Amino acid sequence: MGAEASAARATRANMDPEEWKARVDLAAAFRLAAMNGWDELLFAHLSARVPGHPNQFLMHPAAILFEEVTASNLHKLDEKCNHVVPSDEMPHKFAFPFHKGIYDAFPQAQCVVHLHTKAVTAVAMQEQGLIPGNQYALWLGPVGYHDYEGLISSDEEGVRLAKNFGDKQVVLQRGHGFVLWGHTIHEAYMLAFLMIRACEVQMMSLAGGLKPYVPPTQVVQATVGQARMITDGEQPFNQMTWRALKRKLDRDAPEYKS
Repeated sequence: MGAEASAARATRANMDPEEWKARVDLAAAFRLAAMNGWDELLFAHLSARVPGHPNQFLMHPAAILFEEVTASNLHKLDEKCNHVVPSDEMPHKFAFPFHKGIYDAFPQAQCVVHLHTKAVTAVAMQEQGLIPGNQYALWLGPVGYHDYEGLISSDEEGVRLAKNFGDKQVVLQRGHGFVLWGHTIHEAYMLAFLMIRACEVQMMSLAGGLKPYVPPTQVVQATVGQARMITDGEQPFNQMTWRALKRKLDRDAPEYKS
């Protein structure tokens, strides 16, 4: 562990402070996702832009688990998924195309999250998709939809996927999972939390076989704006929540920021 800590200190010493901060936050998002059981072997993935370098991206090596991610072992990749900093580890070429498609379409996007928990995949299989009937779904507001295109991700699918966002930040991938983008890493994490909770609650409610409750249209529309204090990464509540979650990591998995 001493050698790893020394290597991490050396990495940080030669790095722009803003990049190091982004690495710590992205590693935190990976670790928190793992703690919540949102990871799935090597199938899910998160990424972030490198601050000040819009065509460079941070991603985890393809062969490591979320619980193994640290600030210093994240890959820095160029727009073709090549290593900016040399590495012998395999980059996430399978996932990269649709992350890149989203970054290209949304210059304001600083983080992309793709997950497929059981509840999210179950909702993604349902014709009606996400029902605006529980508070988590109401806070999220409308989401986009992307039809299943098979196992292999391509640049062309990345473009089609990005179009399906429209003016939204979350897309439910039919029969698959979801993908979203955030203006910040902590905003993206909050949106992921809300999406996963919304799907969990929906599946629990539908198990009773009863017609789901949906508030009046004017309430549905108003709630989205009210919830910006929770979902918007620039708002104090969102930032306080992120600081609290990182304190939890400092206690339970402090190596994430090494």
